[in-house]
Amino acid sequence: MNAYSHERLMLSLLRGGSHSRAELAAVQSGTLVELCRLHRVAGLVYQQAARDPATAGALFPGLREATRKTLVDNLVLLKALKDVASALSEEGIGFVLLKGASLLGFLYPEIQLRPMTDVDLLIREKDWPKVRDTLQSRGYRLPAADSERYYAENWYHQLVESSGIPPTNLEFHWNLESVERSRIDPEELIHDAVACEIEGERYLRLADHHLLVHLAVHLAHHYQAPALIWAVDIRRLIEERDLDWQKIRRTAKDWGVENCLAYSLGYVERAFPGTLPPQASGFRLSPARRLIMKAFKTEDPSLPHQPLGGRPLRHAVSMVLLDRCRDVARYIAVHSFGRANRAAALPSSTGSEGS
Repeated sequence: MNAYSHERLMLSLLRGGSHSRAELAAVQSGTLVELCRLHRVAGLVYQQAARDPATAGALFPGLREATRKTLVDNLVLLKALKDVASALSEEGIGFVLLKGASLLGFLYPEIQLRPMTDVDLLIREKDWPKVRDTLQSRGYRLPAADSERYYAENWYHQLVESSGIPPTNLEFHWNLESVERSRIDPEELIHDAVACEIEGERYLRLADHHLLVHLAVHLAHHYQAPALIWAVDIRRLIEERDLDWQKIRRTAKDWGVENCLAYSLGYVERAFPGTLPPQASGFRLSPARRLIMKAFKTEDPSLPHQPLGGRPLRHAVSMVLLDRCRDVARYIAVHSFGRANRAAALPSSTGSEGS
């Protein structure tokens, strides 16, 4: 088969393209299904295949199985969301849904179309102790003291596990990015949040302009192993909402994430040509940054660049995505200082044990 034929077929199906039974029979069904799972788009491709199961042939069972699993997993996660929302509401603690959960019932009317691995909620940082105590009293598994301290000092969220069966992961954020990399005002996010409804339950989600920039930042944050579903999220938001691109531009500039936005919109346009409206055409990496990214180019149409996980040069891409030189210097300084402190805190070796 031609190089990246499975990737091209996956993208074509996601774009709504039609294919003959002979074309679909020519691919290795197991390979395509696994690729769709990897990029977390099996439900969307299954939706296309379900229009003509006979034509989909051997692809259909694997895609159906993956979609059913997503449905079950998401129902478990939504039950956990409903329970935690009830607990927080009793204590007068507000939150805003983030990422995948906030898109269900909004960009994805059928919940099996958008896989989730956890539920992300935005809270005020000052509310975390109250959130912790509220959930701990209800049997939730809270982080150990050293883990809680580490995340408080180095990240912008805390990890909680629900007490249900099966247990589910909940992430409580007080920011969308580390303060060394961005200048986001969480209070503005909460103030501008809008109502949404998921399976009959009402919550809050980010306003459209904040949501688009956050989805772009999240995708860029995972540049080492980007998944196509994150580009699909952005594509759907662009196509289904009347976005204020001037407000988006101002938000990206205020947050210091213009390069993250350019990177992610570039990926969307690469995977789904013609998605970006004329108003979004001005979001581009600088010539110098494009030259650096060119060193990582790939012929794989489902990826923005070569996979970078574990490669030392991945740090170059991380620096490319920062807007200002002083952001780069601050990020390096803060993380170098933190690593030095953690290394100094480790107990000194007293010699090898065992034989």
